[in-house]
Order: sequence, then C-alpha cells, then structure tokens
Amino acid sequence: MGINEKPKAQVDKDLDEALKETFPGSDPIAVDRKHDEPVRPIDRRPPLIDKDLVEKLSEQAKSAQVKSK
Repeated sequence: MGINEKPKAQVDKDLDEALKETFPGSDPIAVDRKHDEPVRPIDRRPPLIDKDLVEKLSEQAKSAQVKSK
C-alpha cells in the first residue's frame, strides 16, 4: 500500500456504498484506492473574514427582515 492509498477496509466500504448508490443502473461505480485530493490548490488560502463587513451585512439583513413583516 502506497502513502496515498486507502486501507483495504475503507476501499471495501467505499465500494459497498458506491454499489448501493448506483444499483440498479448501467453506469459503473467510481471508486479509487487513493485518498481524495484537496479541491482547492494547496497554496491558495481561504478568504479572510472582515468582522466589520459581517456586522454591516447582519444589520442589513435584520432591517430587511423588519421591513418585510
């Protein structure tokens, strides 16, 4: 088993789940033996959350809720 490969028990579990989700059907199940790679590039960081912006948007949402009642 390589560094990125899942243990056999996990692969078997994934195969069982994939089979349940595709049965009955004609499409083949898609399970691989490697761990899932991150979707986001490793060097890209998540956006920073600006507290002031969150509070401003919260106030706008509250006032819009009051107006809709």
